Amino acid sequence: MTIEWDYDEVAEELPFRTDLYRGTAPFYDRFRLPYPEELMNHLRQRLPASGTGRLLDLACGTGQIAFPLAAYFAEVWAVDQEEESVAYGRAKAEASRISNITWVSGPAESVALDGAFELIAVGNAFQRLNRQLVAERMYTWLQPGGGAALLWGGTPWRGEHSWQTAMAELFEDWMAKAGATDRVPAGWEAAMDQDPHEQVLRRAGFRYDGRFEFSVKQTWTVEALTGFVYSTSFLNREALGEELLLFERDLAEQLLSYEPDGNLEVLATYVYELARKP
Repeated sequence: MTIEWDYDEVAEELPFRTDLYRGTAPFYDRFRLPYPEELMNHLRQRLPASGTGRLLDLACGTGQIAFPLAAYFAEVWAVDQEEESVAYGRAKAEASRISNITWVSGPAESVALDGAFELIAVGNAFQRLNRQLVAERMYTWLQPGGGAALLWGGTPWRGEHSWQTAMAELFEDWMAKAGATDRVPAGWEAAMDQDPHEQVLRRAGFRYDGRFEFSVKQTWTVEALTGFVYSTSFLNREALGEELLLFERDLAEQLLSYEPDGNLEVLATYVYELARKP
């Protein structure tokens, strides 16, 4: 089950606030599980990655695409509008002695970048961007034959388990309690359905290669699920404010009522869409 948002009309563009991930970087890096290795291997082989090309991780967070793919590209650029996330990723790269990633703070809609890239990847973020503008910019940054990949998935409460349904419903309640309902534009999912990413990419000039799906079994603890929530835009620690401890208690009680041992298993689905510049 997914969280449902009420809407009356679907706007042509549904802008997301730019401050939604403030304070989330350490939680994002620790509790967002990596994209499956099978997905990453499939992507770089289908591209294929030459080993000498350049990768752009756009709306990069703390580097969930940049880090696992850095070894397959001569040069990587990681760009995000959230300065805290960029700083966190840069520090992590320095600590890991990964020297081929350049970290840049700036919005995808206006950041200045020099092409050409072999691959541009956007992880769990394309819906938050001005999609048409960014798709057109991506097209100009790519080398001929280069790929644009949109990656998705890994949200642990999306599923049919009773605890997942209860968790999604609890989030709706807590967004109302915390006054955080404005952090997600009403109707954004319907807007994506009306104008799918494939259409956006095709209008920008891309040839659409397809959508590729991968599943992986995961076991979550209450602590890990709480940390994941703090990595989100809609119920992170800043959004919860003084209600933080009450939320943690409520979430723990809810989850443990379904799985008293605290281990919650899911079959998580991850997807990537690939398009190419002719």
